[in-house]
Parts: sequence; structure tokens; C-alpha cells
Amino acid sequence: MKNFMQKHILFPKRLGFMPYFWVFSLFLMATQLLAHEAHFNWWHLILMIIFLKFYRDGYWINPYLWLDLLVQLSIAVYFVILFPDGGGTLFIYTAWEIGSLPLKSKKFFQYYAMFLIISLSCITSFVLLSPVMNSYGFIGVIITLTFTIGSPLAARSLANSYRRSYQAKKNNKRLESIIKQNERDRIAKDLHDNIGQSFSIITLKAELASKLIDKDPTKAQQQLQDISKTSREDLNLVRKIVADLNEKTIASAMIEEENNLQVADIRQHSVNEEISAKWPKTVQHVLSAIIKESTTNVIRYSKANMMNLIFEEDQNNYLLKIQDDGIGFQKSDDRQTFGLNGMRTRLNKIDGKIEIESKHGVLLKISVPKEE
Repeated sequence: MKNFMQKHILFPKRLGFMPYFWVFSLFLMATQLLAHEAHFNWWHLILMIIFLKFYRDGYWINPYLWLDLLVQLSIAVYFVILFPDGGGTLFIYTAWEIGSLPLKSKKFFQYYAMFLIISLSCITSFVLLSPVMNSYGFIGVIITLTFTIGSPLAARSLANSYRRSYQAKKNNKRLESIIKQNERDRIAKDLHDNIGQSFSIITLKAELASKLIDKDPTKAQQQLQDISKTSREDLNLVRKIVADLNEKTIASAMIEEENNLQVADIRQHSVNEEISAKWPKTVQHVLSAIIKESTTNVIRYSKANMMNLIFEEDQNNYLLKIQDDGIGFQKSDDRQTFGLNGMRTRLNKIDGKIEIESKHGVLLKISVPKEE
């Protein structure tokens, strides 16, 4: 049953809900056309069902796509002949389908040319030249012609925009995976180059000390002291590696917080983010923590639709502005609500400053001096 639904009924998942909306509107349009007839016509209902079937199949790229489109256009021509004042609407469904397909430019314009030749010839011949055409009907036909010509182009632009957005999300996930893998590789290298070598030395010295413990206790004692010194150095090295693990770059923080904002249905938008990749690690670590704290505040309190992060720098400072379009807050509540004390404490470690404004949403202005 599931395979049958996917093969004959359902639309491709990449298209989301939009095709089903078009199908619903097609039912409404077909009902209106068939209601104009004095007696119910089963043949016309069957043609509508055939149109719907080939319309659905046309969203799947296949060797017979041209046939799917040609059948739709033929049925549309038939209904234009019968109903000059409303049958042309069927052309718009095929138009949006052509524009929504992920076709190369050459193939798209081939189908677009076929569509224009058939649809415009039909509408011009059977509608504009109709002896019963009045001024009201003429305006409706002009609107239909406009949508008929422009719909494939508009649909293609919209579909390309959606595909770019979808690809950007995919690339963000890939980038997140790459960042995590790079961190694993760096940790593995640090452990192998430093800890592994130190453990080898400790093992050798321990074996040597065990051999000297009876023959030369003084030298054995020296070896044990070396083992103690090496182990302390290794402990400090492990602590340093752990500290490095807790440090985040701005890029990794932006990826992580964008995912959190998406869950809350809030958009993240950044300007000049790429310049922050060259900022010192200590600055990136502090600012990434502030970005995380700010994102948490926006999600919890702001009721915002968008969070903007603007990265800049001048001759003396690294600059970051974080702004949302939410409800803002009272000045007296800033410490309790937005945790500014914690942000200031972090910034004080690198001599940074923070300013806050709350008019339309909240604006944080952060500056960190460059090192001499």
C-alpha cells in the first residue's frame, strides 16, 4: 500500500505541501467549471481526473515527462474550447509545474517554448477572437495571459530560491560535521604526539627503575623522580587539551545557535561574519559564549522573529552588534533578564565593553580592543 501511494498518489517530498495546495485548488476550479453545464458530464470528470494524474506524474523527472505535459496541455485546450471564460486556468497549473521542476536551462526553455506555443495559440484563437467576448471578459483574458506567460518563470525563480535555501541548510550540516571531525583529528594528534610519547617514556623509566631498585637505588630513585615530573607535565597537558575543547570559535557557535533558533522559529541573519574567522582565539571564545547567552535570551524572552549579528572591526577594536526585533525590556530588568553581569565578566577578561539599548527589541554593542 505504501509503495502504491508513493508511486501513484503522493508528490515528491522535496516539494513540501505546495503541490497538495494546487490539487485542492484544482478540485475547486473543476467543480466550478462542471457546475456550468446543464447536466452532469461524466466524460468531463474523467478528463479532469486524467489531468490530475498526469499533473502529479509530471512532478517526477522521467523519460516521458514531455508526454505528461502534453496530455495536460491537450486537456486544457479542450476545456478552453468548451469554456472560453474559465478553461484557460488549467494552463497555469502546468505552467507552475514546469517552473518547479529541477531542469537544466536548455530543457526548461524547451518545455517553456512548447507550453507558450500551445497555450497562447489556444487562448488567442478561441478566447480573444470569440464573438461573445465583452470588455469584462477581455480583462480576465489579459490577466490569464499574464499569468500564463509569467508563471513558469516565477515558479522557476521560487523553486531555485527554495533549492538554494535547502542546499545551504545541507551545507551547514556538512560544515558542522567537518568542524567536529577536525576537532577530533586535532585532539587525536595532540594525544598521539604528546601523551603517547610521554607514556612511552614513563613505561621505559618504570622498567629501568625496577631493574635498578636492588643494584643501584640512587639511580632508581632518579628514574622515579623523572616519572613523577613527566606525569605532572602530562597532567598539565591534559588540562590544556580539555580547556581547548571547551573553547568555541565564532563559526561553530553560529552554526549551533542557528539550529537552536530554528527550533524556536526565529531566523538568524549575520553580516560580515567571515571577518571573524581571523580574530584571535581568545576573542572568539569570549564572543562565542556571549552569542550563546544572547541566543538563549532571545529564545526565552524576546518573542522575536529575527536575530541579527553584525561583525565589524576598525583600527583599534573588534566590534559585534547583536539585535533582535522582539518586545525589548525595561532598563531596570536588564541584569535579571539578560544576564549582562555574566557577559561583562567575560568581556572584562579581554578588556572588552558592552552597551545595551532597548527600543524596538534589544541591541547589544560589544567592542574588544585589539592587542598592541
